[in-house]
Amino acid sequence: MSTTAPSEGSPIDLDALRVMLGGDDSLVKMILEKFRAEILGDIEQLKTLQGKQAAEPMRALAHRLKGTCGNAQAAQLSEIAKLLQFAMAAGELEQAPGLIKALDAERLSLESYLTEQGY
Repeated sequence: MSTTAPSEGSPIDLDALRVMLGGDDSLVKMILEKFRAEILGDIEQLKTLQGKQAAEPMRALAHRLKGTCGNAQAAQLSEIAKLLQFAMAAGELEQAPGLIKALDAERLSLESYLTEQGY
């Protein structure tokens, strides 16, 4: 798996999210709006923390991002966040730039996909 390229498949399982939310499309839209804003903010914060070489705050934020993305059915974003969490827990700060770049690339892929899907 490349840590810098977006995933090949769809970046989010909209069907699973819709089922999880009881088929309520207005709720899906609301959740996706909040999710998009949250992950954008989290990735920007990770970039700031990376510049400060702050492994523990990056680990904690990556852990939260992993859960948020998993709950939203964005498996690839969740997986990349998990890799970042584990790297920071191990003190492997040199892994941060590539993994944060991968998160951002996957987020952009998600944005494009959601726009194509009418969200």
